[in-house]
Amino acid sequence: MVYKTNESIIVIQAEATNPNNTDVVFWSHDRGTAKLRMKLVRKNGIPQSLPEGTTVPIRLMFRSATAEGGYGKHDYLATIDDRVNGIVSIVLEDNILGYVGTVEGSVYIDFPNDRSLDTAGRFTFSIKRSPIDDSTPELEDYYFNGFSQTIDKIEKILADGKLEIEKKIAESETQIDAKLKDTNDKITKANQDVATLNTNIDKANDRIDQTNQQIGDLGKLKKIYSNSIDFGDYDYSGNSNLMRVIKASDFRKQGDSDVLISDIGYNSIRLTSQKVNHLWTYTETGIPSLVSGKTYTISAKVKIEEGTTGNIDKLTVSYRKVKGGTILLTAISDGAVVGKEIIIKGTGVVNYEIAELSMFYLDIGVDGVINGSVIVSDVKIEAGSTATPYQPNLLDAPYYLSKVALGENIANKSVAFPIKSSAYDIYKGDMKEEFIIGQTYTITMKATKPSTQTFIIYNEGGGDYRYGNLTPAEGLVDIWGLTFTPQKVGVNYPKRLTVIQYPQSTTGACQIDWLKIEKGDTRTPNISQFKYFGEGLKDSNDPNDYSWDITPEYDEKSLNNTVSLTEPQTVLGLKNFSDGIQIAGDKVISENDCTVYTLTKDNSQSFIDGYATFIKHGKEVIVNGTVKFKKAYAFGVPLDDEVPEEFIARGVNGMIIGASGTSNSAKMIYVRQDFKSIMTNSEFAINEWFTFNGVYWVGEE
Repeated sequence: MVYKTNESIIVIQAEATNPNNTDVVFWSHDRGTAKLRMKLVRKNGIPQSLPEGTTVPIRLMFRSATAEGGYGKHDYLATIDDRVNGIVSIVLEDNILGYVGTVEGSVYIDFPNDRSLDTAGRFTFSIKRSPIDDSTPELEDYYFNGFSQTIDKIEKILADGKLEIEKKIAESETQIDAKLKDTNDKITKANQDVATLNTNIDKANDRIDQTNQQIGDLGKLKKIYSNSIDFGDYDYSGNSNLMRVIKASDFRKQGDSDVLISDIGYNSIRLTSQKVNHLWTYTETGIPSLVSGKTYTISAKVKIEEGTTGNIDKLTVSYRKVKGGTILLTAISDGAVVGKEIIIKGTGVVNYEIAELSMFYLDIGVDGVINGSVIVSDVKIEAGSTATPYQPNLLDAPYYLSKVALGENIANKSVAFPIKSSAYDIYKGDMKEEFIIGQTYTITMKATKPSTQTFIIYNEGGGDYRYGNLTPAEGLVDIWGLTFTPQKVGVNYPKRLTVIQYPQSTTGACQIDWLKIEKGDTRTPNISQFKYFGEGLKDSNDPNDYSWDITPEYDEKSLNNTVSLTEPQTVLGLKNFSDGIQIAGDKVISENDCTVYTLTKDNSQSFIDGYATFIKHGKEVIVNGTVKFKKAYAFGVPLDDEVPEEFIARGVNGMIIGASGTSNSAKMIYVRQDFKSIMTNSEFAINEWFTFNGVYWVGEE
């Protein structure tokens, strides 16, 4: 991350001195990059060490006509960069950059032994407005006191916890004393001998029962289901992989990096630094979700190629909730050697809030300068603190591995997907049957949302019919789920299933690609059937421990829809090939077989009038429309709308050409190759009309 950094020395002393004028000027456009860095020293110049548990509050004050006392205040809890040398830093919040003038700061130290001091270190710096920046509002009366609220909460939690522990200890001691007295009064040596004999008999009976259970289980084969049995030559003895395959088209450059990214094989990419020797890239498409509060380990194979120089031991593979933001899990190439492939790994507890989550990202970068190429392969994320051998993610396509049979989807079949909505209620439909009090249900949906929002499930009406919040499904991309048991069902709409985005004050663009609700406490894939089932003697996560066969449902369907490939055959009457007809692996398309995707002012984030229609027929997409832009768009930027997965251009960009209704000049947009993005190839003004058409390819390259 690039910061505009000031470094100052704060002297801890008893004498009052004039504030240290740092001569630093930050600008209103320095959002997220204005960093104040300070070294705390004693009067003799020796650094003030900051032991574990120490916090360093910093208060910033500035003149404000509307604030109490004529001064606005911002409080920060500094990041401790170097405990030994007393170096701390803060990054200015965006809202203070709306202030124009001189800001005075003061530094304090709170030690873990309840001691604290005012360093008497005062300093000043200035904030000015950037000429280009019209978006930063003037700062009004605002008081930001994040660290004091956090400290108050922590102190209350610690105090409450201490009282609870002391109460539990007292209760336990009372119970133990009572038990001991009762036992000592009743037990004699003879009774102890009898009790020991009875215990041994009970243990023997338990072992007999366990043995009988194991003998009975031998006749009960364990079942498992999958849609593919091409499990490859992988070692499945370790933990399941929750990460998907990586490829070059998933990544884009970050910041000032001009890294070149290319595929060199399955699940393996090469990253080559070029002019600026800065290697930093992140995934533009979603990465499988992890569960908050759980321990995970990330690992990857890394090879620094011959001739590469620089900080080769500072390559990181990181899992984030925001691109370039907080790292949730990371592995670093400590001990890397040029020309040798190594496995890097890192373990940590993943923590995040649903209301701060839009999607997860994987980024690969080097903290420093590197000149050359790096190969990254077989990225794996697994539960627990141990890195085990790589294996593919069996939860997603093409496997959809499950230890339970497919559950029936009882959702309303007439609801059309995808649903694109910015409304508070984004899904409402009557299920096949009524909710039953005491029955357990599991809902799963593929959906995207703004980071501020939370998906919540209701039956109808208010809080009494709220069934819970959806959370990310582990190991899957953009999949949300919830298992719940209704305690109350509405009388007016007992079949009603409602999904809202909360809070209502910040509703934004959401999309639901599909929704499934089934009875039971286990999520099963949103597919029509499993193709294969396996049977084995033991409950194992290794698919090679099972003997596999075609499921009866898939076998019957295959027989009913098979036309001989070798013998002449007459198909009498009208045959409905519901799964389509193929020639040499390519689907035969009928004249009227098409999929239509339309953007209008009702569902578009980019247009306030008109329409844009995408008609997919076979492997081609025909586009036409006339739209009026909601805002201005510069050259080479994405619109605020995207095309569905099946409308993504392959091989080359999907070019769409037209004319401006305002200037009558030729202009162009395009569907970006291998991405959902619709990009501008011309500049467009707010309220400008644009009439266009085009044809592009969505088949295999």
